[in-house]
Amino acid sequence: MGIVRLVHSLRSREDTLSRFAVKATLVGGIVYYSVHQGLWSKSEDSVQLYGKIYNNVAPYIKDNIPKEVVNELPPLPSTSDLSNFIKSSWNKGIITSTKFLSNTPTYITNGVQNIFETVQDYIKQQSVSEKSQ
Repeated sequence: MGIVRLVHSLRSREDTLSRFAVKATLVGGIVYYSVHQGLWSKSEDSVQLYGKIYNNVAPYIKDNIPKEVVNELPPLPSTSDLSNFIKSSWNKGIITSTKFLSNTPTYITNGVQNIFETVQDYIKQQSVSEKSQ
């Protein structure tokens, strides 16, 4: 809570340089911690980190949130579900990117043809309007 109060007090004094320094330090610390914990490394390390977070957070959610709210929320996904989702999403992204790259010449050809036809139609309209005047 102390960091939130510090940021709020700096905000009220309009001390922008200090606010920027505090925010940059917080973001830098979060990025450093996430890299240190393995969030941005191999997928197995990310799944292990999620498992640690899941094991540490789930008991607090069950104990501290009212039962009505917990019953309405979907359960946290398990590490195997998360791992399968990440792998399938990654594979879908690779397949989609590859398909787009392989179809890029077709997209460019169609775009150039559409531009050519539009310019031709515009030139014809201009010539017809000039002849009618």
